[in-house]
Amino acid sequence: MIKAVIFDLDGLLVDSKPVWFQVRTKMFARFALQWTDDDQKALMGRSTQAWIDYVHQKLNGKLTKDEIVNETLSSMVSQYRSGNVRFMPAAQQALDNCAGKFKLGLASSSPRILIDAALKANSWQKYFSQVLSSDEVPNGKPAPDAYLEVMKRLGVKPNESVVVEDSGSGIIAGKAAGATVIAVPNEHLMPSPEALKSADVVLESLVSLNKALTEITTRAGIKA
Repeated sequence: MIKAVIFDLDGLLVDSKPVWFQVRTKMFARFALQWTDDDQKALMGRSTQAWIDYVHQKLNGKLTKDEIVNETLSSMVSQYRSGNVRFMPAAQQALDNCAGKFKLGLASSSPRILIDAALKANSWQKYFSQVLSSDEVPNGKPAPDAYLEVMKRLGVKPNESVVVEDSGSGIIAGKAAGATVIAVPNEHLMPSPEALKSADVVLESLVSLNKALTEITTRAGIKA
C-alpha cells in the first residue's frame, strides 16, 4: 500500500534551475570566466557542500567558500522574494491532488533557507508534513540518505513510498532508498539514459502524476 509521496523541489516543483544558472553566470563573469550548461548539469541534485566545492575549484580561489555560499544564497533568496522563480507546470495541481490522499514529504538538495523561501513564495508549507535538506544528512543525492530520513520521519517504509524526481542523481537516490520512483525529467538538463531507465515511471510533466500514482497504488494493492 502506498502511504507517502516524497517530492524533490528544484526543477520539479519550482523552475529554479535557470535562476541558479543566471546567478552563477553573473558571479563567474566578474572574473571573465564562463559558467556552462555542463557545469550546471554536473551539480544537479547535489548537496550544498558539493556545489560549493565545485564552484570554489572552478573559480581557482578567486572567492573564498564563505563568499561563494553567502553571495549565491543571498542572490537566490532575493529572486524568490521578488517572484522571479516560477513554479513548474501543474506543480500546484500535483500537490492539490496528493493532499489528503498521502503523507507528503519534501527532500531537496537545496539549503534549508532556499527551501523555506520557495515554500513561502508559493504558500506550499501546508502541504508537507516533513521537509528536509540533504545538508541535514551525512550524504547528499545520489546517496539515499535524504529519502530514507524523510521516510523515517513520516513513519513509512520504502515500499510504501513514491519518490518524484527530475534529476539523475535524485532518481538514483530514490531507487537506492527502496522507493518506487516517478521521473519527471527537466528538458533543459536531461538525466542520463541509464538513470531514466532505473525509474519505475517516466512522465513528460506533472500533469500526469495523479494518473501515475493511481496506477501505482492499484498495483501495490493487488500485490498486497
